[in-house]
Amino acid sequence: MNLQQKLLQWFHKNQRPLPWRKHYRPYEVWISEIMLQQTQVETALPYFKRWIKQFPNIESLAESDERKVLKVWEGLGYYSRARNLHQSAKAVMDKYSGAFPENYEDILALQGIGEYTAGAIASIAFNQDKPIVDGNVLRVLSRVYAIDKPIDVSENKKIFWQLEENLIPKGRARFFNQALMELGALVCTKQNPSCKLCPIHDFCAAFKQDKVEDYPVRKNKKKMVRVEAAAVVLERNEKYFIHKRPVGKIMGGLWEFPEWKLEMTTGPAACGTLPVPRLSLRQAAGGRGLPSGVTHRHFQKLSSLAKKDLGLSIGKLEWVGKIKRNYTHHLETLHVFKTVLTGRASIRSNWPSAWITKKGFKKYPLSSAHAKIAAMI
Repeated sequence: MNLQQKLLQWFHKNQRPLPWRKHYRPYEVWISEIMLQQTQVETALPYFKRWIKQFPNIESLAESDERKVLKVWEGLGYYSRARNLHQSAKAVMDKYSGAFPENYEDILALQGIGEYTAGAIASIAFNQDKPIVDGNVLRVLSRVYAIDKPIDVSENKKIFWQLEENLIPKGRARFFNQALMELGALVCTKQNPSCKLCPIHDFCAAFKQDKVEDYPVRKNKKKMVRVEAAAVVLERNEKYFIHKRPVGKIMGGLWEFPEWKLEMTTGPAACGTLPVPRLSLRQAAGGRGLPSGVTHRHFQKLSSLAKKDLGLSIGKLEWVGKIKRNYTHHLETLHVFKTVLTGRASIRSNWPSAWITKKGFKKYPLSSAHAKIAAMI
């Protein structure tokens, strides 16, 4: 058997039983591809099931309001993708009477769909001979053919796209494209690949040269940025202050507790070690020391930013906990504080805001980090 036959045989025996593979409905394939752009399959599965339960078809998605769409997407990040899904669903209803378009150019014209996603939908949903090249495919092809061109140089990407297109067995794109991606996800992994279990290791140049982990080649390694940030839960009369991020900003349209970046460093060391004065900051449980990573300088900056952005003078803060979140080469520690406002202290915000009870958190779309804060309190 040739490489294609070996790979297809392996896929039919070993593919994961994913819900969008049951019937290959274009709508479900579309939703899954958008979710998987920056998310592992295991992470995406519960979100996919929740989404399909709320929006079982294009019509139900198009007719929903944006706040509900964002709430159902909550936790996946990259919220502009949820908005694009919503807008594209409306466009499909208007232009194609609710039937997802089959033509590649029509798919590509939908909001939020690029070359990769259009190819994925065309090949997986409609079995058209269109190539798709994601990180898994890049890794597999670079190893099989020992391609020493850096994959993070844009002009080199066309090498992989052309190669993948040439490999597709005519009329088998649906399964072949998925087989390449599945092989990269399950066998030809980034670290510790299972080469002896690989169905195509006989065709793999990197395996024969014992250089599998030398591929794929990258030109640039971006430095990780360490971030110290703080969020403040403002409570008054058993209600909590949240405000809505403007559309166009990162996580635009989502609601959150007031939050600020305090320090960003590219060095290996954590931010300073000066203690925060006990008169200004105390932990919820008391007597357990001060939150690691927070310095006197951080606290001064937090007070200054709260005054500037909210017109609020912060007094004593109760430390609630901290949340780790990583995004695009940033390693962030979000320190969560709480303060109870008394009297008639007013809060000024340039964003839409609301005071809500704990039950109200279920109605507002929050980022995954701020959903964790809501759970903390």
